[in-house]
Amino acid sequence: DHVRCPNLQKLADQHVKKKLKTIVKSRRFASYAYRYASAQIDRTLRHPTLPQPKTDDCDEDSEMVQSRPRHRFIIGADTQFGIIMDGFAMSDPNWDTEIEVSRRAIKKINAMGKKKGEEHERPLFVAMCGDLVDTEASFHSAMASWKKVMSSWERHLVYEQQNKDFKEVWSNLDKDIPLVCMCGNHDVGNRPNKVSIERYKQNYGDDYLAFWANGTYNIVVNNNLFADPTDTRDLFDEQLKWLEERLIYARSKNARQIYVFGHYPWFLDDEDEEDTHIETHSSPPSGWGAPGAKFADYYFTVPLQYRTIALDLFKKYEVKACFSGHFHQNVITKASWGMDMIVTGPLSMALNSSSTRNW
Repeated sequence: DHVRCPNLQKLADQHVKKKLKTIVKSRRFASYAYRYASAQIDRTLRHPTLPQPKTDDCDEDSEMVQSRPRHRFIIGADTQFGIIMDGFAMSDPNWDTEIEVSRRAIKKINAMGKKKGEEHERPLFVAMCGDLVDTEASFHSAMASWKKVMSSWERHLVYEQQNKDFKEVWSNLDKDIPLVCMCGNHDVGNRPNKVSIERYKQNYGDDYLAFWANGTYNIVVNNNLFADPTDTRDLFDEQLKWLEERLIYARSKNARQIYVFGHYPWFLDDEDEEDTHIETHSSPPSGWGAPGAKFADYYFTVPLQYRTIALDLFKKYEVKACFSGHFHQNVITKASWGMDMIVTGPLSMALNSSSTRNW
């Protein structure tokens, strides 16, 4: 009873073309200014709250220079609109619960730093570490899903509606707080390709970028390409070259800290851990999916052969911390040289690992 074919008529009816004049005058058009594809451009972040250097050599009137004694930023992950209907029987596409969780998060973030004397509590940005939505079209072999009985175009229709809903909901984040979006495997596929990445970029802008915030350098990577570069080896090599160039640049400009953001945790316990060393698994809430549904914990990390490439760079250029999601649980651990690996739990459905590690 966990495999079913939902009624798509309502979604199909919503996909009606609108005149450009109507779109430009709409509230949605205005609320998307400096959001998504209009913010993540040219491998950097465009937002008036965080002015970036006009060139790599110019720090005048930009966030390259520290202007505040301290600052806060928010990490979110796995809003994953649609994950709940993946495992619980529903006759119609429905991600109302996920939308409500996001709305509550936005309300809490918007309230930060508004009281007199608490201005330093106002977050400089929100980083959403991937799996913005659930139904990237290649997920037809999901463990427990209506996706199994749908054609590719039907899954794509659901995916597009989930993206529209995500953007509409998160456009309610206060305009002075930039939103940095990352792609996860549910946004571009477990085995991403140029088509799936381009589709993501049309919705959200650059899939990897870097920006300054109060003297810190923040590097956003598409580490789905590190998880499985089989179909994107050229894109993997291109991003890797860019990544080292950005790390060199940050060090040359004496960045106060270098932070790296992505979807996949580089590791959960030990930077040298291999799949064969991780025997634990994570389970969804009771009743979600087929009886006994569970995920091997090694599924959630970047494979060692590609992880090592990235971590060698992070160690060489003294990255302070990496932030991610994907595991649907909170984890704080460290690399052997002191770099923090901080994994943030989901703004959707949590999992529970059988591990006895003190995460």
